Amino acid sequence: MLIKFEDGVRTRKKMEKMIRTYFKKLGSDWKVLLKDSTFNISLLVGLILLASAFLLNHYASVYNDSETFISVGDAILDNIPTYNMEFFYSWVMYGLVALVIIYPVFVKPEIIPFALKTFAILYFLRSGFIILTDFGPPFGHFYDLSAPGEDVLSHFIFRNDLFFSGHTAVPFMGFLLFRKSKLRWVLLAGTFVEAATVLLMHIHYSIDVFAAPFIASGVYSLSDKLFNNLNLRFSERVRLFGWRSALRKKISNLKDRRRQRTPEKISEGEFII
Repeated sequence: MLIKFEDGVRTRKKMEKMIRTYFKKLGSDWKVLLKDSTFNISLLVGLILLASAFLLNHYASVYNDSETFISVGDAILDNIPTYNMEFFYSWVMYGLVALVIIYPVFVKPEIIPFALKTFAILYFLRSGFIILTDFGPPFGHFYDLSAPGEDVLSHFIFRNDLFFSGHTAVPFMGFLLFRKSKLRWVLLAGTFVEAATVLLMHIHYSIDVFAAPFIASGVYSLSDKLFNNLNLRFSERVRLFGWRSALRKKISNLKDRRRQRTPEKISEGEFII
């Protein structure tokens, strides 16, 4: 029992040390970035653009929902019934969005301005497409058959914000942004889950869903060409001045001190101190 208790204490101390080291590294990286005025300006511009894009997307959806449009046929939806997938439509989607927000904040803060601007372009584009898409929701639209549940964002559910599917595009964009992380597989799986969800609920036409990843890829490529130099600059600053750089300098200084304290041997039995 005593051995198990001691093992538990050692494990707890090890975990506490890992957590302290992690937050020390994160704080160091954020400190380096926030000292860069270019990063601060880019971050602010990204936040303003994204807020503007969300606002425009909202009013485009409100405008389209104020009109009544005719629904059209869909080769896939016409052959499947409507299913209740509200849990996946709301809570799973919220979880995916949370991952897209949390990962850069707590793991790779240097890509936040790039991610903000990329999502802003995506939603500016979606706002325009919503206005241009003058037809009604698919036959059997889930929220035509039942009222929205007591969901956090139930008042923001629209019927005519069709092209393209945000539920499909957002996790896929996260997959592209974090393609060097293992998180990408969660977001890719989430893309397929959300694509199936909006189809089974008859929320979107199949073209809205199948086009979303291609549009997200195009937006990512455009954003990469526009903002990649800044993205590389911020990554380089973290590499040169962040936690890893500070750790390397500390280790180098310790080695130098150790060499200075070690007597230099010039012949057997004789030292210079």
